[in-house]
This record gives sequence, C-alpha cells and structure tokens, in this order.
Amino acid sequence: MTALPFCTCLPGATLWLDGVGEATVGELTRRLLDGHRRRVEVLTPTTAAVPGETPKAAAERIGLVAEILARHGILALVVAPAGQPADREHVRARHLRAGTTFLETPAAGPDAPAPSADALLALLTEHALVRTD
Repeated sequence: MTALPFCTCLPGATLWLDGVGEATVGELTRRLLDGHRRRVEVLTPTTAAVPGETPKAAAERIGLVAEILARHGILALVVAPAGQPADREHVRARHLRAGTTFLETPAAGPDAPAPSADALLALLTEHALVRTD
C-alpha cells in the first residue's frame, strides 16, 4: 500500500483572510502543502468572477465554494478585500449550519498589520487543522 501524498486525517476549514497580502498567502500555502501535507485551495474575489456581481453576492458565492471544499477535508483560503465584514455574515452562518469550521483574520489596516504566515499557521494549529508531529 502506498502512502497518500496529502493528509486526509484532519477536517477541512475555511480561513477567511481579510487584507492579507499575496506573498503571505503564497508562503502559507507552500508551508501547508510541503511541510504539513494538507490539501489547500486558494480562492480570490476573481475566482470565476461574475460581471456586475455585488461584493455581497461575490462573498456568498466564494463562501459557498469554500464551505463545500472544507466539507471535503480541504483547507480553503479565501483572500478577501479588506474591510467588508458584513459581506461574510451569510458565509459564517452557512458554515455554522453545516458544522464546518470558519476562521477569519482580523481586518488589516494602519493600526493592525496583516498577520504573517507564522501567525496564520499558529491559528490553524490552535484549531487542530494541521498536524504538529
């Protein structure tokens, strides 16, 4: 029997990244794939963009995709534009109804810098979404 290339023993989750930079997302993704062998999918506002779609509708669409991925054991990293917390209320509620983990970063801004890849990895570890052994 051959070993699976990715860990399938941990639950999936959605990590909503509010204003986190592309370099940080890339570093986190690389570390999750290589170091922790987790299945990861990065979703952005332009993921299958729909012309004329409102920000709320886009958040709900991307949130639905993330929730479905999370139910199948994948870590869905949603790269969201900073400062639209109301647009994700429906997403958070949908995850709650489905029993799927929904985590989010605090909004980045002048007084609150975006979290580093280390901080995001620590958040995932705290919620038992990555293996530490």
